[in-house]
Amino acid sequence: MTVNIDMTTASFAENTRYRGFGLISANNSSRLLLDYKYEQPERYDEILNYLFGKDGLDISHIKVEMGADINSSSGTEPATMRSADEKADVTRGAGFQLAADAKKIDPSITLDMLWWSEPRWVTDSNDVYAARYKWYRETLISAYETYGLQFDYVSATRNERANDPDWTMYLSEHLKSDSDTPYDFSKIKIVDGEAVGTWGISKMMLDAGKYPGLLDAVDVVGSHYTDWSDDNTRKLQQEYGKEVWFSEASSPMSYAQGTYKYDGTGTGMSDINGALDIANRIITMYPGGGMTLYEFQPAVASYYDGATYFPKQLILANEPWSGYYLLDSGFYMGLHFSRFIKPGWAFVESACAGDGKAGGDGHAIVDATYSYMTCTDTATGDYSTVITNTTDSPINYTFNVIGTEKSNSPVNVWETRGPSGGAWNENCFRLRKTITPESGSFTVSVQPYSMITLTTLETERGEFKEYESDLLALPYTDDFEYSDEYLAARGGAPRYTTDEGGAFEVVTLDDGNKVLMQKITEATHAEEWGSTPSPVTNFGDDRWFNYSVSADVKFAKSDDPAKNSTAVGLRYNLADSGASGWRLQLNEAGEWRIRIGSKPAATGNAALKDGWNNIKIEAEYNTIRGYVNGEVVAEITESAENYVMQPAGRAALYSSYFNNCFNNVKVDAIDGVDTYITRLDATDDGITFEGSWSHSTMDSFKNYKRTASTGEAGVSFTVEFDGTGILLTGVESGSAVIDTELDGTAKDTAYNVPKTSNRQAFYSIYGLESGHHTLKVMITEGTVTLDSAEIMLDTAQAEKLFTSGAAETGNDSDNDMTSTDVITSETASTEISSVSAQTADEPISANSDSKGESANPAVPIAVGAGIAVIAAVGTILAVKAKKK
Repeated sequence: MTVNIDMTTASFAENTRYRGFGLISANNSSRLLLDYKYEQPERYDEILNYLFGKDGLDISHIKVEMGADINSSSGTEPATMRSADEKADVTRGAGFQLAADAKKIDPSITLDMLWWSEPRWVTDSNDVYAARYKWYRETLISAYETYGLQFDYVSATRNERANDPDWTMYLSEHLKSDSDTPYDFSKIKIVDGEAVGTWGISKMMLDAGKYPGLLDAVDVVGSHYTDWSDDNTRKLQQEYGKEVWFSEASSPMSYAQGTYKYDGTGTGMSDINGALDIANRIITMYPGGGMTLYEFQPAVASYYDGATYFPKQLILANEPWSGYYLLDSGFYMGLHFSRFIKPGWAFVESACAGDGKAGGDGHAIVDATYSYMTCTDTATGDYSTVITNTTDSPINYTFNVIGTEKSNSPVNVWETRGPSGGAWNENCFRLRKTITPESGSFTVSVQPYSMITLTTLETERGEFKEYESDLLALPYTDDFEYSDEYLAARGGAPRYTTDEGGAFEVVTLDDGNKVLMQKITEATHAEEWGSTPSPVTNFGDDRWFNYSVSADVKFAKSDDPAKNSTAVGLRYNLADSGASGWRLQLNEAGEWRIRIGSKPAATGNAALKDGWNNIKIEAEYNTIRGYVNGEVVAEITESAENYVMQPAGRAALYSSYFNNCFNNVKVDAIDGVDTYITRLDATDDGITFEGSWSHSTMDSFKNYKRTASTGEAGVSFTVEFDGTGILLTGVESGSAVIDTELDGTAKDTAYNVPKTSNRQAFYSIYGLESGHHTLKVMITEGTVTLDSAEIMLDTAQAEKLFTSGAAETGNDSDNDMTSTDVITSETASTEISSVSAQTADEPISANSDSKGESANPAVPIAVGAGIAVIAAVGTILAVKAKKK
């Protein structure tokens, strides 16, 4: 393939220059960054420098959701104004604060804001446009007064809903004429469109007869999840100087750390929605649609596993108690652009092409062969070309560089490809060679399922930090007596919570006590964008298994006590469902229910006290207990109605749409049983498959890591693990039969696999002697789908991990350096809670009490992802956050 990099074809118009990457902070996806900022400030700074620094992703644009306290896909974003007379508060949520901190790193970052829904008082107003403008205006003023932010853009249309040209023109007119403002609002530009894959706004803008003034009102046209625009949009760009943006776009969703073993290419990057697919979308956006800005939704995943669309990120940061984060495959993919093509560079049209087509889930690019993008620095003549190869054969390119003094300058070749026997990222973003062109020409070969950047720029790879994932140890308590300063900086948000419905914020009662209140009522509940569950917030570590959750609850007075409820939940692992795991629900009339998900398993009545009452739910292996005011009200076993085996998960608090309050929340281990698990994805080391299996390496986000492995009768799989028990999860039809062997001896014969849904367990064994074990599962009838294996850790294992600390690896192009920080009870200034060891001689399985064989000698614990345990983190961090 011959490509001419002809600088005379560079597009010099300002509205067609490369704008770089954007970050969308919305849908609760940035929420936990608040906790990184206040609990792990050094790690927070590292993450932000990777996102916004010139040697990182160099993100140049941020779009913040104007929240309305409804679930806009992955969670709720809090409203800045919940009533017309409330002073706007942009400290709620993480978005505005993130924008302020990003601009400290790069003041040139531009800002935009967009709404998924609007506060109820706006929708119910007699003059919706006037009320909506007030919301915009007061939010802009609050952002300036609180953080000094001046917004460069605002998006007019409600996200992915019908365009309202009359509102767009109203917004434009009022911004231009509004004089009593802290900065010049007339300079704020308007973005419109924001539809999924369509460009209807462009046709409207060109219809001056029907929409007079719309063309002048709109500065930028954007669309979501498409690389191709239409003729009207091209005309707006070429004849009227409008900018065109890819204004909501995917981040990679693949689990590169494991899927390379089963994706058929050995890379972990080649699936739809994988790193190479996303690179193709960035490359194709300009030749396909004239788009100059690619806005990642999201760039950083700082929300919990199990939420809608998770995983989907360049950087994963959802463990704020330890500061752990992961530079994922998308991060390295992004560096191929950000390190070598800077905002303001010009596209070289002769060397930009993408021959793929829309396919897969409709957003993906498939069947691409020749995919490359070239930009040049018009001041220096430097240029860079990004190329992908998503075929199974090498592709040879010959480049002829024309029209620049740099035509014979050395060209550095940077490559990302799959692993070659080492770590998953060993071949990510590596300088492979330097080529010296002859008479402006040179050749390069791009390997199958890889990407390269050719550049005349000189740079060092730099150091990319790696950390171990750390377990949040129990007990964890919160009495919400944070300092006023801490709460004011976070909009009243308590530590580690993410809201899926409603808004849970710390308030001060008349008696001076601080409590957690659910703030949204039916009267203030905004119009839905999609679907919002009843108010629920979840928090903590999804590797908690045997534990209890309790809280003091106080009901707001209601006209119908039977409809006013609170609940405490545990093993919450699928936030997409809203109601997840087990919970004990108590209503104002004294009726209690134990539910698994949304389904009831037991119900009854309890006498309530005036004011505060205590509710508690406890999970001990496959037994669930509920308590009201210290009295056991129910014990649920496997014979109960709607019972399913629920694996490990976080804690949760639920409310109906009343201002119900919570206090003295406690998550505690259970004496005498093992508390924690470690989790293996089906693609992780430690799990092997025998026979013909189908491995889906890009599956539903409802599956752990978006993977699933399916086998039929006659095949088997084996799990090697170290611990005292195991749970297997997957979506099962209820018609399969399996035999199992434990440590080489028959365990369960003709076990009927129960019907299960996502993130539920279909088989378990507990009470093993601690040590190394081998579980083999043989399918004798039907079909079994394996999603993950959860391994029980015993006390001795946990105690070793309590003091192991988190290993940090500095990874550069020349060497690897390792250092260890030890976290002990002395250095943490706290005591480590003790959990008694499980010493049962008889393993407890899902349907059998047969005795297991002796375990093999103990070996190191790390079967899959390494974990360390931080003890009593809730207490440690209270030193920073709470009054002394």
